[in-house]
Amino acid sequence: VGSEMCIRDRDNAMKGLFVRDAIWLGKQRMLLVCMLALTVFYLFSDLHAFGVAFLPLMLAMLVCRTVQNDVSRACRRMFFTMPFNTRDYLIEKYCGAIIPPMLLSLVLMALGTLSPQMAWNQVPVALVMVLATVSVTVAVEIPIILAFRDRAAVMRIVAMAVIFTICVLVVSVTNNQDILVALTSIPDGLLMLIGGVVCLVCTAASGSISHRLLSRAEW
Repeated sequence: VGSEMCIRDRDNAMKGLFVRDAIWLGKQRMLLVCMLALTVFYLFSDLHAFGVAFLPLMLAMLVCRTVQNDVSRACRRMFFTMPFNTRDYLIEKYCGAIIPPMLLSLVLMALGTLSPQMAWNQVPVALVMVLATVSVTVAVEIPIILAFRDRAAVMRIVAMAVIFTICVLVVSVTNNQDILVALTSIPDGLLMLIGGVVCLVCTAASGSISHRLLSRAEW
């Protein structure tokens, strides 16, 4: 009976964390509406590939922002006074920052195929690119937020600038068209498997680092 009550309390705590993040995101409705409008514009323009990744990436970054709210100076004293542990908290944050954006990207890709610039055979490549982008961003952001707390905003900008610079350098020394041709030549099943492995590796490594940071933190 005791173990069943613990499992029930844990499930309720996890649901509470998801609901809490959903309420916070709902309060950002104006920002979400603006991002949605930009996404629709990108989808039906020459920037359709960027449009598929834009809103899911912004949504993932917003969920990561809730971690910064939790560890801010005003909230950290009451951190983890609720019935959940660090493992439950991190599971909710990583799932919330990766799964909903990926589901959203599927919807955007379906809409993007209505545009003449995007075809169904491009969907697997686009999905893998979004999955890799979102998972790497989340894997970098959450540990940075936990490590730097109130200074995390500056360090997030630095980290994103470094990642962007690396991407630009990779594109500049290679032929972007050749990369796309190589990706599209890979069988869809293998491509999705590669994307899933990249996501799992990034998330597992980041989750381990984040768990150590939370366990050692002094609140």
